Amino acid sequence: MTGIAVGDLVLLVHEKKTFLVTVSEREFHTHFGVVDLKDLVGKEYGTGVESHSGQFFAALKPTYIDYIKKMRKMPQVIQPKDAAQILAHTGLSAGDTVVEGGAGSGALTVFLAAVVNPGVVYSYEVREDFLTVAQKNVELFGMKNVLFRIQDIYEGIDEHDVDLVTLDVPSPEKVVDPAYDALKIGGYIFSYSPCIEQVSRFCLATRQRRMQVKTIECIVREYEVSERGTRPKSRMLGHTGYMSFARKIC
Repeated sequence: MTGIAVGDLVLLVHEKKTFLVTVSEREFHTHFGVVDLKDLVGKEYGTGVESHSGQFFAALKPTYIDYIKKMRKMPQVIQPKDAAQILAHTGLSAGDTVVEGGAGSGALTVFLAAVVNPGVVYSYEVREDFLTVAQKNVELFGMKNVLFRIQDIYEGIDEHDVDLVTLDVPSPEKVVDPAYDALKIGGYIFSYSPCIEQVSRFCLATRQRRMQVKTIECIVREYEVSERGTRPKSRMLGHTGYMSFARKIC
């Protein structure tokens, strides 16, 4: 196994917090002391390292979920708990082709690219500032299977025979026709919407194309476990958005 090198991403895991860092010759300052990042060079992932104050950190290889949680974000991103529903409801897998409408910060882009690799994600974005951030986030994690387009998905989709079209746009109903034409039989449109009115417009548009459609939300509650007992945490990650899945059946 090749050791950690300058420029590699490392997840520093403290018992109370995690940090995503790029290995370099610099020192990394935390509330738990200073970690000299050059001490990681040549070591294997999983190595332990101490800060100048004696606090222990494990140096792990970050997964794409670790990266999404820590990456730079501009617009609100689709949370991993919601992105995971795409796999559960569409069966998306390695080798599939995806068209993404609205790259945003690239969080969903990274998620999709990791899942379908060596398949390709074609990401459409109209805002250059969002596209710049998304491209940098994808490149930093080393993704090679994403093609970005500075193009309005409302005006059409260039690809054909795709497995999935994802939409994080204000008017998803306007993309139903071009998405339908781009999909292979059995493929899906996934629409993520903050407002129920968007859901209604999208679902009605998909039914006009005789697609099977359903809408869900995902609410996650963590539990506090201690010797004194187990109970739900007082705070939870509740409603974040509505997710609609429309399948092309004919």
